Amino acid sequence: MKAKIVLTLLVVILMAMSVSAAVPLAAGSSVQQNAISGDSYNGMSGSANFNSSINAHFQHMHNYGARLMYNTTTGNISGRFLTGNFNSTSGVFSNLTYNLTSTQIISKLYANSTSSLDIRMPYIPLLFQGTNVIGNLFMYTNTSSFFVMHNNPTIETNMLVHNGTIHIYVPSGATIYNTSNMQVSSSANASLNAEANSSVFTNSNVAMHTMVNFNNTVNAGRQMIIIDNNGTIAMLFVHNGSFKITGHEISISSAKTGPVFVNMVVPPGMQKINNNTTVMRGIMKGIVSSEIDLNMVNGTLTNSTLYYNSSIHMVFTGKTSSTATFDVDSSVNHHTIVAIFIGNNVTKNTGHAYVKFDGKIASYVTVSTLMNETSSSHAYYSYVNSSSGMYVLMYIPHFSNHTIEVSDVPFKAVNNYTEYYIAGGVIAILAIIGVAAYAIKKRK
Repeated sequence: MKAKIVLTLLVVILMAMSVSAAVPLAAGSSVQQNAISGDSYNGMSGSANFNSSINAHFQHMHNYGARLMYNTTTGNISGRFLTGNFNSTSGVFSNLTYNLTSTQIISKLYANSTSSLDIRMPYIPLLFQGTNVIGNLFMYTNTSSFFVMHNNPTIETNMLVHNGTIHIYVPSGATIYNTSNMQVSSSANASLNAEANSSVFTNSNVAMHTMVNFNNTVNAGRQMIIIDNNGTIAMLFVHNGSFKITGHEISISSAKTGPVFVNMVVPPGMQKINNNTTVMRGIMKGIVSSEIDLNMVNGTLTNSTLYYNSSIHMVFTGKTSSTATFDVDSSVNHHTIVAIFIGNNVTKNTGHAYVKFDGKIASYVTVSTLMNETSSSHAYYSYVNSSSGMYVLMYIPHFSNHTIEVSDVPFKAVNNYTEYYIAGGVIAILAIIGVAAYAIKKRK
């Protein structure tokens, strides 16, 4: 009888240990983080699905990427691309730094809200609120706000606060630009704003896409703020709210009802390059419509897409040892420029980029010339060589469905004259063979 009791206890202990081991803990943590729970809050099934989706992504797909570490005693957040500090008592982030250029982007970040404690975000269960570090994500939630930080090459950060204000302070040497993307359509902007509405978040799939954003795609919307700290560029996109810039503080407030949602990205191709002022001007004017960034993270190819113009659709389709290919299409017919950043760890950095557009070699021009191009028939490209990779700008003269191929070695030139010579040579050889065959036959 005693043996059976002991055996039962051992089984229970082993089951408990296996369940606790199923949740990855952040390396360096001195206190165990809240485990991801499938329980719903206030009977909302969306929260259970939300947690299940996160759990499935990390537990079953083992998609940890560049893992993030958080020390709950010191508050230090550290990763390959992102470092900073978080005070879990006050809810204040500080010294958020982009590691690829060792540049501080935000000196202080926090949110406050007028919502009472009874107004909880319906898609976040009670057990999930607080700090959670899972894989390459840092997540902090309370009764009125939600922050998600990605330890990836763009250090994408998503912020949401219900009926409140997000306060962002930038370093004293940084410059803040207030700009807007004029080419984003009203309908697209309304759709982006809808993503920030709390009623949408009862759908766990939308919540996953908007806040956790495993597909690494960001839409700009109309309201864009740019932070430039010594050549390191960060972009903030505001949805369903308004903002005010006072000195080195950015205050972003919700609309009359619902939460305000903010994306922040640091496009790796635009950091500390000679032409980033020209490129930034092109983005502000709506000339540059989208950007894809390719990097290898822990042996896995990752790509992040940033759409400045909602009419453009651009996807990475594949790579070889020296080339990367992309498809691009649009709902409009006018020309545009797309940007492609290819990290040094994706293809060899030879200091030069070569581009094919729809299978034909595109012509190279300077960045300033490209920004002022208006041709409706000729494709052009330019590039900027940086310490971390190649930043390629592609001018697309008109729209249907197009392919772009970027290489670190020259393409073999085959022009019309070469084709004529080849065709003529083939005809001549066939003629010689025909004459020879006829002569042999006649001798017989």
